[in-house]
Amino acid sequence: MLGRMTRIVHHRGPDSQGFHLAPGIGLGVQRLAINDLETGDQPISNADETVTVVCNGEIYNFVELRRELVAAGHRFRTGSDVEVIVHLYEDRGADCVDRLRGMFAFALWDAPRRRLMLARDRLGIKPLHYAITRDGCYFGSESKSILIADRIDRQIDVRALRELFTLGFALAPKTFFTEIQRLQPGHYLLYRDGRASLHRYWELDPAQTEAGDGSRSPEGWAEALLEKLEESVRLHLRGDVPVGAWLSAGIDSSGVTALMSRFAPSPVRTFSLAFEDPDHDEIRDRRTLADFPGYPLSGRRVVCRTADFALFPEAIWHSEDPSLTGHEIPMMLLARAAADHVKVVLTGEGSDELFGGYAWFRADRLLRPLARLPLSLRRMAAAAPLFSRRWPGASRILLAPSRMNLTRYQHMIAPLQSDLPGRLFSPDLEQMLTRDGLDEPTRPAAFETWHPFTQLQHYEMNVRLPDWIVRQLDRSSMAYSLEARVPFLDHELVELCARIPARLKARGPRDKPVLRRALASVLPPEIVRRRKRGMTVPVEQWFRSPLPDFATELLARDSLADKGYFSPGGVVRMLEEHRAGRGEYGHYLLGVLGVQLWDEHFVRGCRPPGGA
Repeated sequence: MLGRMTRIVHHRGPDSQGFHLAPGIGLGVQRLAINDLETGDQPISNADETVTVVCNGEIYNFVELRRELVAAGHRFRTGSDVEVIVHLYEDRGADCVDRLRGMFAFALWDAPRRRLMLARDRLGIKPLHYAITRDGCYFGSESKSILIADRIDRQIDVRALRELFTLGFALAPKTFFTEIQRLQPGHYLLYRDGRASLHRYWELDPAQTEAGDGSRSPEGWAEALLEKLEESVRLHLRGDVPVGAWLSAGIDSSGVTALMSRFAPSPVRTFSLAFEDPDHDEIRDRRTLADFPGYPLSGRRVVCRTADFALFPEAIWHSEDPSLTGHEIPMMLLARAAADHVKVVLTGEGSDELFGGYAWFRADRLLRPLARLPLSLRRMAAAAPLFSRRWPGASRILLAPSRMNLTRYQHMIAPLQSDLPGRLFSPDLEQMLTRDGLDEPTRPAAFETWHPFTQLQHYEMNVRLPDWIVRQLDRSSMAYSLEARVPFLDHELVELCARIPARLKARGPRDKPVLRRALASVLPPEIVRRRKRGMTVPVEQWFRSPLPDFATELLARDSLADKGYFSPGGVVRMLEEHRAGRGEYGHYLLGVLGVQLWDEHFVRGCRPPGGA
């Protein structure tokens, strides 16, 4: 069983496989070798083998921690970053996580206490799933490891399905299976004698986040930010393998790449994404940093074409949760291209959440004052041509609740923009889905008194970032055994940004003014001044083009009726109207197709596309 659980995530670590078997415990690991290629295989134990760990991810401050631990008398047997976890645990127990600076998900077995510890990094960059059953605790980086153990019922969580078609993703700790949960960011779990307890070890201080630190000028904050970002990038370059960068035309990845070029001993390999469809091509008329003189880069461009929709079954196999956006496909293309040349890439993810880079931050700032108007007046404004035709996203926000909550947030970020032409779900499922609303995450007591920017950022950092952004980044990159690192999500950098007053982050006509000021000395002025143009995927066009065979089969009436999640007539009508140009239902159809594939991959077996 342990062999099956481990082999099924071979893609996450093809360099070596390791096991630890002892009474009451079985640990398995597929290693992606980044540090200490010769002696760093896992599991790793202490000298008397009473503490054993397996870990996915990187401990970026392991050099400094190792120096401290050696001075305190600890003896190391490897040069691996993971070994510091074992020795920190010997000294500090479960509090060892407080000293770790990195992205990680680890399982640690304490033999004398007969206690299992599962821990996840502060920002949720690395995934960790678990299921508590009558006979034990089963866990893995991906749900498929738990599924193939054959110890749980494979029943869909209808709450996760509802969230998919409202928010666009399922909220943690839920997965699409009722019996599998995700360990939350900044948490660890202790399991002993059949009982589990959850513990939170890190969160941003809400009072500090709201109050900010007014002792510095905007220039002072920019200097401090640049200094900390330089430190983070330098730490994220640690490793014994080639490191590259994912490079868009925006300021975030450009800033990371420019700093990499200062520290790297040779030209940085960069990988940029373009689209065959010019309406979705972020770099169609923009130069990337690789096109400017003075930056030692070696650039490659990857093109996402309509034919690449054929990758969707593979995308669902790796992401495990269905999708409404299709972002996984271009990201997997980018990862596949990068994996041919490097083993690690640095990316710009996390910056938009820290500095308010998404369009809905500006929309909320402009429209929040109108939220005080009576609903009748807001409906009139939403129907006016200014909003309904030229700015349809504003119409959704105007009709949202006036106070910031999950429903208002959903109106801002959800990719669904068209009303359905008929029923989507099957009658039985429809009845289950209408029982409850969205599950509002826990909010600090003083939330209602916060600056609007801080309120919105709270949802970004605690909902969309861990449950969608870094999750799809991890799954898309690890599908090709590529480690994606995110310097903007170094927790010390995040804590620094939390102290920057909200009025400075929301200041001026452009997004991310503090970051733009910080990177003015690092990047060409053209990139510093450039407005954000986020990645969008031509989902609508995909469903108007000739469909791959898998899509035709799974969207047919018989298949829809057989799986039982959706109304066959409703889905077929929606597809016909979309293909005829009488509606824009591509994102709905992608969600339906994703759930159909999810059922095929995980409910009726546990095998990759084309697998036996």
